[in-house]
Amino acid sequence: MQALKSDYAEFGPDLYTIAPAKTVVELDRINRWTVYHRLQALGLACDCGCDRPLSVAIDTPAAALQVWSVVQATTQSKLSLTDHLERCWQQRSLR
Repeated sequence: MQALKSDYAEFGPDLYTIAPAKTVVELDRINRWTVYHRLQALGLACDCGCDRPLSVAIDTPAAALQVWSVVQATTQSKLSLTDHLERCWQQRSLR
């Protein structure tokens, strides 16, 4: 599943002159609106219209992580998310 497609790919090596990156998040209609509203609640600039993909302005690593996290929380099964959380807890207890 290709969820994120950055506009940076169109500009070649001159990446650092363009900010923020406009990233298209390809999701089904229901998940697209759920993600859109959650990203707005987090204060990220995003745009979504009927029958158009969700686009998000990502200008920091934290914003990229937030987008990834919201997409994962929305699209992954509850079992998959629970397994991931348990693995994180196990790794943390090994330190």
